[in-house]
Amino acid sequence: MERELYRSGAVAGVAGLVALLGWLYAPVLRDMAAQWAVDTTYGYGYYIPPVAAYLVWDRRRALSTTRPEGTWLGLPVLLVGLAALVFGRAGGVALVARASLIPVLFGLVLLLGGWRVARLAAFPVLFLAFMVPLPQGVLQRLTWPLQIFTAEFSTEVLRLLGYPVYVEGIYIDLPNVRLEVAEACSGFRSLVALTATGILLAHLTQERWRERVVLVTSVVPIAVLANAVRVTSNIALGIYEGTYHTVSGWMVFVAATAMLVGVSSALGRGVRTA
Repeated sequence: MERELYRSGAVAGVAGLVALLGWLYAPVLRDMAAQWAVDTTYGYGYYIPPVAAYLVWDRRRALSTTRPEGTWLGLPVLLVGLAALVFGRAGGVALVARASLIPVLFGLVLLLGGWRVARLAAFPVLFLAFMVPLPQGVLQRLTWPLQIFTAEFSTEVLRLLGYPVYVEGIYIDLPNVRLEVAEACSGFRSLVALTATGILLAHLTQERWRERVVLVTSVVPIAVLANAVRVTSNIALGIYEGTYHTVSGWMVFVAATAMLVGVSSALGRGVRTA
């Protein structure tokens, strides 16, 4: 009887703690989802939580057979995350407030489940980092080199095809039109989404770290070149906007993902069991 009461109290305590964290993070998650809705760069953010949830569900057997042995070492991790939340909210630093969810969740898992449970939950929790948008200033610094590369790559290919074309920074000059390789055309969106896909694929299909590193490293050249080819083909076809211009981005992402799957298959090994 006492054991049942203890378990009931523990469950109620955990439920209350989770509810409290949900209340604290509701504004943060709401603001983040609102940005996903209007900023196409981070539109993939909607898919990250369901994927993380699936990864936890995929470990259900291992989790069900692992005895929870909570450790107080999770408390400082949890408190650091909560302090970051308070600082981010009070100081208006959205990145800090949003990213604080990661240590809060990991600290909570460590506090309640211990190291074995935390080890099983570590990847799903860390994977949630991909849903956090970067500040605009950081985004501009990262996209600028991609814009320059895309403009220069497209210009060289178009010259090889016989087009009279010149490049000046991120601007491509054709006889009758000047085109700008804007941030949306830099390929950063597909690079981040493909990086998340590559890391997920490496985790699920490769057991050894060497193969995982090779697979994830291949994301950058695949994503950058695929986007450059997309921009070049659109210019060559005279398609600067419209439905095909938008759809071509999805087509290239699917093709790049298929290439990643091909790299994974070439590296060998079947799907991981844990």
